[in-house]
Amino acid sequence: MQESPLFPLQTRPKSRTPFYVAALAIVLILASGGWAYWYATRWTPVVETPVEVPVVATSTPVLPPPVVHVPMPDEVRGIYVNGDSAGTKRLDELADYAVASHLNTLVIDLKLDNGELTFVPNDPALKENAPENPAVKDLDASLERLRAKGIYRIARIFIFRDGAFGKRHPNIVLRTTGGGIWRDNLGTPWLDPAAPEVADYAIALAREAYTRGFDEVQFDYIRFPTDGRLATIRYPVYDGTKTRVETMKAFFDRVGGALHQDGIPVSFDLFGMTFWTLADFDIGQRLPDVYPYAVAVSPMVYPSHYPTGFQGFTNPALYPYEIVKRSLDKGIETLRTEQPDVVPAEAQKKFRPWIQDFNMGATYDAAKVEAQIKAARDAHAGGWMIWNAGNKYTKAAYVK
Repeated sequence: MQESPLFPLQTRPKSRTPFYVAALAIVLILASGGWAYWYATRWTPVVETPVEVPVVATSTPVLPPPVVHVPMPDEVRGIYVNGDSAGTKRLDELADYAVASHLNTLVIDLKLDNGELTFVPNDPALKENAPENPAVKDLDASLERLRAKGIYRIARIFIFRDGAFGKRHPNIVLRTTGGGIWRDNLGTPWLDPAAPEVADYAIALAREAYTRGFDEVQFDYIRFPTDGRLATIRYPVYDGTKTRVETMKAFFDRVGGALHQDGIPVSFDLFGMTFWTLADFDIGQRLPDVYPYAVAVSPMVYPSHYPTGFQGFTNPALYPYEIVKRSLDKGIETLRTEQPDVVPAEAQKKFRPWIQDFNMGATYDAAKVEAQIKAARDAHAGGWMIWNAGNKYTKAAYVK
């Protein structure tokens, strides 16, 4: 073969294509295998040898039983239970006395006389007002025992006469002209009726009481002070720009309105004389101002508390029937003076007086207790409640 000057004739090396192909195949196999391993370890969980963990025993939390409310009786027949009695076996003794005597209601203090709560509330905002060692150790259990006996349970909450709340809120405690804490004749401080903190506290306590099982909330000491050196009082909030009636009406509107919206039954304790006149006796308390919010209005128609010569009686305590009956009848007239649309029969049913079972002005035996009960029934009241501060009650005929 003639040699080309451009391509000299020579022995060419043997073709290397098969070698390159083989090498490339090996590289691809190794590469794909590595990628597959990476992918598998990247997305597939690594199974490790399980570690034995000790098993902790668990249980389903025990929830409290739902609260069941007792309906208001057609005729409330009640007795008062103070805070000290509520925390002892005396509560059960009084409950048994009630059942055996055909009573159906207990009115139980939620505060001790100094204002400390008798129980530990669930509401964190209220816990500061409960002592470390409350009088009532298990409120829920106590209320359930009463419910099981068919007893209507009313929580009595006194408001402005409260030294414990005042101690924690000194900025709303009544002061003297010298700047010290003003006290009533029993030595108890009072709160300013115009202070919004007091209304908020009343609402919170009422909600707590109802959700814990009380069937009704009753407010007491809802007024300006009546005893002690009144002329020396200096009010930290109340400035006189509103009358005392307007100030207390604002309290009733705020507290009664909020609880009415919540559907919580509320009753109010009033001076017996508020049933006789629209005058407020300088304490701001009037029957028409509480009536719209109340399931019951409870005048303290204790015959011994009426002045000498009242209604011509030299000693009103000797005339329990007349004082109670005339007071309740007069309440209808007084109420309709300002609220003429009030239906008398409905108002009568809302009236539920506190009656007397303590010796003051006269010895109160069974006959005098029964005379007051008869007066309430003759006035078509919705019931009655018997007051004895020491919870010692005269055995009387409480039913017809």
